[in-house]
Order: sequence, then structure tokens, then C-alpha cells
Amino acid sequence: MPDKVEDAIQKVIKEAVDASCSIYVKTRDKSWSGSGFHIGNGFIATAAHVCPPEIQSIGEINITFDQRVFYSCTIHKSDSNTEAALIKINGDYSKIKSVILANSDAIEIGDIVAVIGAPEGWHDTVSVGRVSNMHQSMGNAAPSPAWDDVVFVDAKILQGVSGGMCIGTDGLVIGSVIGVTGTLADYGIGENVICPSNKILNLIKT
Repeated sequence: MPDKVEDAIQKVIKEAVDASCSIYVKTRDKSWSGSGFHIGNGFIATAAHVCPPEIQSIGEINITFDQRVFYSCTIHKSDSNTEAALIKINGDYSKIKSVILANSDAIEIGDIVAVIGAPEGWHDTVSVGRVSNMHQSMGNAAPSPAWDDVVFVDAKILQGVSGGMCIGTDGLVIGSVIGVTGTLADYGIGENVICPSNKILNLIKT
């Protein structure tokens, strides 16, 4: 039988998937899950609505990269105006693989990308597509500034993938998942929105 053909995005997925984590947040009143990814030095990038700043004093955050070993985390920074957040692992992170953030201004419409996350706790789940638009803004219709200057992709965004990585064929992460927008967003139909990696990089610098 002929050898299986390995394409560029498949290779990237295999190399990056170990940096993807499931995030579990619990407060006194409710609990929810999301996705994130290790960017080095114990810092996990995710979405601000997965780890909003107000839960720091009223809740707990635990993450896992394999559904066996769990790490507690604390919020380092969370900015609802960009929908980007950084949480810090409490413990030894030296063996956890990390990924590198891209310059999101360098990506182009039509670039192949993969979204890696944990929809509803299903760890390391991947969808593949392309960048469908860049620097998109909703103007006065935006529910918050986070929805301005965003990236659209046609890779499937599943419930619980918020905060997960969107990675290109060069192995660099172009951004993190915000969610789906549009009149049918509650049904998972609409524009699939990514927070550009440059916003995450700016959050790191501030």
C-alpha cells in the first residue's frame, strides 16, 4: 500500500497539540470550561471570558494537558477589551510543551490554519480551515472593543473551544478563539472569530 501523505498542517498539529490544555473554572455558584495553550514559562493564553478577572478571589482554575494530571492556576492578566487573558501555572511546568505567538499582521487571507481546543472537555480536538478575513471590526454593533480588529477563519469553532489556539502551517499561533458572531451565533452559525496574536503579545508587554 502507498505511504500516507502527511500535509503541512497535519505535521504542525502533531507538534502543537501537547501545548493545548483544557481549562476548568469553578466558583461558588457555577462552573464552566474552556481552552488554552502554553506559551512558555508557565503562562497559559486563553480568552478573557474563560478566565475573567473577577473570579480571582471567588473561584478556582484548574487545567490539564492530558486529562490525568491537573494544575491549579492563578490569573496573571485578563482584559475584556481584547478578550485575551494570561493565567499562570502553580507548580512545575518544565516538561510542558509550549508554542510561539506569530506576528498576526503577517498572516494573509487564504492561509491554512488549525484550531486546537477542548470543546465541552473533549481534549485535543482539531478543526482545519483557512483565514477568511483580516482586521475585521463591527463598529457600533460590537458588544465590546474585543470584537474590533479581529481575524475570521472558517475552521469550525465548537462550544468550549474559546481560548484555544489557532495555528498556521509555520507552527506559529496566529491568535486565540473568541467565539462565533452573527444573528445565528447561538446555534454555532456565523463568523468564527479569532483574537489576533498581536493583542496577546501586547497584553504580555503591559
